[in-house]
Amino acid sequence: MLAATPAIADDSAARSAVETSGARFDTDAYGPQAARDAAAAGFEQLLSGAVALLPDHGLVSLTGDDRVRFLHSMTTNDVERQPASQARWHGLCTPKGRLLATMLAWRDPAAIWLLLPRPQAEAVRKRLSMYVLRAKVKVEDRSDAHAVLGLCGERAGEALAALGLPVPAAFEVAQAALGTDPEAQATVVGLAPIGSSQAGDTASLRRWLLVVPAAALAALWARLAGSLHAVGSAAWRWTEVRSGVARIVPATVERFVPQMINFDTIGGVSFDKGCYPGQEIVARSHYLGKVKRRVFLAHLDGAEPAPGTEIFADAADAVGVVALAAPAPGGGTDLLFEAQAAAIAQGGAPLRIGDRPLRVEPLPYALPADG
Repeated sequence: MLAATPAIADDSAARSAVETSGARFDTDAYGPQAARDAAAAGFEQLLSGAVALLPDHGLVSLTGDDRVRFLHSMTTNDVERQPASQARWHGLCTPKGRLLATMLAWRDPAAIWLLLPRPQAEAVRKRLSMYVLRAKVKVEDRSDAHAVLGLCGERAGEALAALGLPVPAAFEVAQAALGTDPEAQATVVGLAPIGSSQAGDTASLRRWLLVVPAAALAALWARLAGSLHAVGSAAWRWTEVRSGVARIVPATVERFVPQMINFDTIGGVSFDKGCYPGQEIVARSHYLGKVKRRVFLAHLDGAEPAPGTEIFADAADAVGVVALAAPAPGGGTDLLFEAQAAAIAQGGAPLRIGDRPLRVEPLPYALPADG
């Protein structure tokens, strides 16, 4: 099993970054958090323009002449045919096809970068390093050396442009120097826009990830927070929930094959690439139509449940588990949960967590016919 703990062993760098942003440092099942004591950000606030520091996001880099070929042999997606201008989802599996980690990967002229939950970063570095052998690859945990921010809303693109940074489309990646220092490189990654959870609201929320050197955070944050609403990292996690993209965190390591969290649907699995750990199991599930469990979106009244929390119907046995949850702007919790697809399609007994019922809502994408 991939060893990891809910909190990173040395959180001093994450704590320093959080304090730089004027937030309160906290930790939860997703890792370090930038908490803000003000009321939860509303969708209108996010839509107008918001920025969040994301200390729960980590970075792993791969450098060396063999980095592309090496990573291609390790993850669920096709690295060799991934354009340098694009970011794609990837999974790292056990030989039995169970996910150890999920990550967003992109390439620059010198390295491949893996953005993943910070509690998983060092464990993933160790796991990949086990397979390097004679390959010319160096795998490093670069989480402390960089800061990751999430930007969203109408003014976010303007804020990036005001910094001299590009404003890429969804899943496009662009790099540029921060200011006049050519060594201070920033990476901007476009993400899929999301909609509101409010009935009848058709507004679309555009989103970007911004990765910068940790030393540049203080000056950068002052400029961004001057034009955008500063929100906590949990508000950004809500946008992830609404996008339908689950994370693997310590509580859910080895619980799912990629299709069970819809990774095939969001472009995180290639079925025509070469072998990787777990490839036979993942491919068999795909070609034999044996994907019986999927991730779904739901709303729950009250506080957010931790990842791995069991979900029940009338029977005593659990029918699913929470994969990702966050406070919803309108109150309560929005969450992604994994469960048997047929049970959701057919309806039946209401799903619940404890005595709280779940209200299943449409995902932002269509599931394949097998799910």
